[in-house]
Amino acid sequence: MIISVTSLKGGVGKSTISQNLAVCFAHMGYKVAIVDTDTNASSVHWSGIREEEYPHITVMGIGTSDALRKNIKQLEKDYDIIVIDGTPSLSKLVSTIIILGDIVLIPIRPSGLDIWATEKFIEKYDQAKALKEDVKAFFILNEFNSRVSLNQSIKEALAELEIDTLKSSLRHRIAYEEAVVMGMGVYEYKDAKAKKEVTALANEILKIISK
Repeated sequence: MIISVTSLKGGVGKSTISQNLAVCFAHMGYKVAIVDTDTNASSVHWSGIREEEYPHITVMGIGTSDALRKNIKQLEKDYDIIVIDGTPSLSKLVSTIIILGDIVLIPIRPSGLDIWATEKFIEKYDQAKALKEDVKAFFILNEFNSRVSLNQSIKEALAELEIDTLKSSLRHRIAYEEAVVMGMGVYEYKDAKAKKEVTALANEILKIISK
């Protein structure tokens, strides 16, 4: 299974979501790899500080569309789940990330800027669908708070778009920031609520893929 986490906007939580999903799946018993396609190589750096006591997650950096296509075939043979940590650009690589995914997650934070950025992404998504009709893409709300009116307005605005929004969302929690600097996921950290919401996200993805 290939999970593509991508967006054309930086700072929306692609690496955080990729790392935390990978950790959650690894604890579920799956053999997991992350492919980091961003020039910042956040997931690659994260893997370097991850302690050996935790389940192993292979992380590799791949920066071109052709290299991603070639390497993903071998990775599918060796791993149960591959998480592609996307890059915020309009390059050919983004289209490849979308096409390769069995499911595509588009993180979006509750801000007007993030909503505006979705317009360009939908253009890329439509181009990808022309090549692969069965692309399953979903928005995932990150740093979401249903009690804030702007957050709720963003959720309603997404409902007007052609891409569905996952039922699961991630709240704004300091645990995500604290866990990442220790090479961990919140599944392994002390915040039970963060662990619960990441687990719910992972289970929702598995349910969608199994259909």
